[in-house]
Amino acid sequence: MRKGIPFHPWPPRLRVALPVLLGLLFALPAGATDLEIQATEIAGANWSLRNVHLTAKPAGPGFSVELDTGRLQLSRQRAWTGAALRCARLDSRAGWSCASGRLALQGSPWGPLGGRFSAAVLQVGGNASARLRMQGQRPGWLNLDWRAVAGRWTARAQGDLQVAPLLAGAGFLPKGWQAQGQSTLTARAAGPRWTRADRFALHLQGQGLGFSNAAGLRAAEGVQLEMGAAGSRGKTWSGTAQLRWRKGAVLWSPWYWSAPAAQPVSSRLRWRLGARDLHLTAWQIIWPGLGSARATARIPRRSGMARWQVEHADLAVGPFYATWVKPLTAAGGLAADLQAQGRLRFSLDWQGGLRAISWQLTDGGLGDTQKRIAIQGLASQGRWAAQGPAAQASLAWHAAELYRLPVGSVDGRFRLTGKGFSLLQPVQIALLGGSLRVQQLDGSWSGPQAGFRLAGALQNADLTALATAFHWPPFTGRVAAVIPELRYAQGSLETSGLLSAQVFGGNVLVQDLRIRNLLGAVPILTADVQMRGLQLKPLTQAFHFGFISGVLDGDVHDLRLLNWRPDAFSARFYTVRSPDVAQQISQAAVQNLTRLGGGNGVSGFFQTLFLRMFKTFHYARLGMGITLHDNVAELSGVGRENKGFVILQGEGLPRVDVVGYNRRVGWSELLARLATAMHSGAQVKTGE
Repeated sequence: MRKGIPFHPWPPRLRVALPVLLGLLFALPAGATDLEIQATEIAGANWSLRNVHLTAKPAGPGFSVELDTGRLQLSRQRAWTGAALRCARLDSRAGWSCASGRLALQGSPWGPLGGRFSAAVLQVGGNASARLRMQGQRPGWLNLDWRAVAGRWTARAQGDLQVAPLLAGAGFLPKGWQAQGQSTLTARAAGPRWTRADRFALHLQGQGLGFSNAAGLRAAEGVQLEMGAAGSRGKTWSGTAQLRWRKGAVLWSPWYWSAPAAQPVSSRLRWRLGARDLHLTAWQIIWPGLGSARATARIPRRSGMARWQVEHADLAVGPFYATWVKPLTAAGGLAADLQAQGRLRFSLDWQGGLRAISWQLTDGGLGDTQKRIAIQGLASQGRWAAQGPAAQASLAWHAAELYRLPVGSVDGRFRLTGKGFSLLQPVQIALLGGSLRVQQLDGSWSGPQAGFRLAGALQNADLTALATAFHWPPFTGRVAAVIPELRYAQGSLETSGLLSAQVFGGNVLVQDLRIRNLLGAVPILTADVQMRGLQLKPLTQAFHFGFISGVLDGDVHDLRLLNWRPDAFSARFYTVRSPDVAQQISQAAVQNLTRLGGGNGVSGFFQTLFLRMFKTFHYARLGMGITLHDNVAELSGVGRENKGFVILQGEGLPRVDVVGYNRRVGWSELLARLATAMHSGAQVKTGE
């Protein structure tokens, strides 16, 4: 061949194996000066190489080689483009070796690549070996050693690689995501043929790992991971895998996890790759401070749903609730403010949804910073299955408080079915010196009406205990109440009938009760309330308001509470005559009614004089109306006088009337007036 003359012995589309091309290079006759080969395409099984340009020139005992290619396609993987390989001396005396070479790629699965390499391919008898070392800024450095002895090959790889191009090239990094960190790789493999492996071992250690998506809702920083896997092939592949998470933090909204400081989070398992699925067995996860779990899984290779089975989990309830459950709750609601404790052991079966679960909770407790709920000695156990016969469960606690109301111990037994639950027998709970009898409690946890229903009665509760719990003035007497069916679904609690209570000698009826967003940040209560026959004497004796005797009726329409505070209502309270009850009012009560009405409500010089001379007065009517809207209260009374409204209409001699003139007043100001009236001084005794 003459120097500088291109050699084109094949047509533009060439279908021969690449080793044939290289074989021509080393079969050059002695004295040849150079070789130049060009081909539009070279292809083999599942690969193709386009626009090949190879030149070789003698250099000492070997050749200098320059190889340029346009596009290398391997099966369906991302193509390699724009490769340029340079070797100053390719030595063929003991095989093929290149002590110093350069390789540059314009495009690859890992982006543009470039760096130095050294390589050697040796053959002695029936044995062969190959060695490759690559060093570059991207993705890092890598050493490969391959040996074949007596028809069996072994390979070893070591490297220090950048994570970002590695993940991008493997297709693990979604579009728009960023990654960083460094990984140290050690891998071994062996097999009977170069196209077939029958064992491998892999160890990967990552330092300073991190990632983030464009929205910032998926991120990690400073993560240190150690991963390992090994496998062998008989009829199927099987092996082991391990993982240790030592440092760093991960945000996977709404969850946030931080590696424990003392010991790493660790996981290990056995696996088997069958024709239909990947089977994970002897899977153990240990999370220091949180707990441990043993599990198995079957993951279909093609179609179908994975099946996960937790054989045994042992968790600390406090860290588990704070780390895994609380992030799923609505901000500001009761569940988001809860603190939990106890030990939870469970097992479950999951495939496209929960199929079965069994659990045991011991030494449990619940509480929140606003003291809406506090439960001590909480315990529960049971089992449930989506299909099959009904099972049983229990729920018990030693003591509890609900909105500062002390609640006695509970020991309930339930029947569980695939769709819901029901109380097996009524439960009696000590409450306020009396008892709360829960007659009915059942519910459903599937479908649009998932929730529960409750019915029962409150018997002989002590008003003094109720007042003490809420830090009210010391009411006296007993209260009983009938609780109709309460229904809870989709965050709302409502009644199907009248909620009735007997208190202060009269009756209170609540109808159309509904609480929306019960466990949310701002509960909304709506109801209508009717009061009949309440005795004013025991009611007013509890306050420093003054003595009033008589019988009070009242109606509250369109009541609405936002976060348990009045937002709107239309109310009217008025006395009704009873032949057995005198209608009397003390001097102090008259003065306080005057303050409540807006100031100088006692009309006339003589009435003011009477207040100084007498301690009690008879009255004909007493009442007040309040309509609250947009934080403004509109006041009314039992009658009109000039431009005012009558709150108290006196009777007999001496006669005292109380008239208010300020019909519109801010709600906060009205509450301030009431507070001033209730704390203005000691109650005047009547001697009755």
